[in-house]
Amino acid sequence: MTFRRLKIFSLSSLSLTFALTPFIFVIETTSAIPLAGRFMLAAVAMATSGVSTFMVAWCGRPYVTTLRWLEPEGGDKPAADGARGLEMTTLTLALHERITRVYDTAFLVPTNRQFATWELAEAFRLSSEEVALAKSQGTLQREETIAETMTKEGNVVGRWIVQWDENGAGTCKEVGKVARYFNVHQDMLDRPIR
Repeated sequence: MTFRRLKIFSLSSLSLTFALTPFIFVIETTSAIPLAGRFMLAAVAMATSGVSTFMVAWCGRPYVTTLRWLEPEGGDKPAADGARGLEMTTLTLALHERITRVYDTAFLVPTNRQFATWELAEAFRLSSEEVALAKSQGTLQREETIAETMTKEGNVVGRWIVQWDENGAGTCKEVGKVARYFNVHQDMLDRPIR
């Protein structure tokens, strides 16, 4: 809630700045500021408000407001290997919810990005045992969706897809606009992701 209020305040101050800036040119002052000075004042006011709103949006983009465990299909109990996914909700600059479902939490790795704790991995390598088993069963997929980002209404706006080679090395790519970075407070996690 605190972060949502900060974004609302930031967007409100930006809107107010843009709405009131024309009055710099309309209102006559006793100091008789020249036209060039008024343009400079207007530019500084709009730039300052715009930069602060951009910084709040950039710092807050990965902030997860809600987190939910995705249980494997076909029952309420987790799979034998503990595989389960996460559903994380973030907010856009305009406070629209973006729901990202990460179907395999092994692809969530620590990140170096400021104001984020996890990111979706760019590359992944399966263990030799997993590769051998998948090859023997003929289930080694060439392409697999790891994560999807969607609107509140359920419209998919982006996917994080891994492409596997025959040795179990995966290279990930973004299709559309997927949320890749996440800032999750440890209080939201009632158990480890792996």
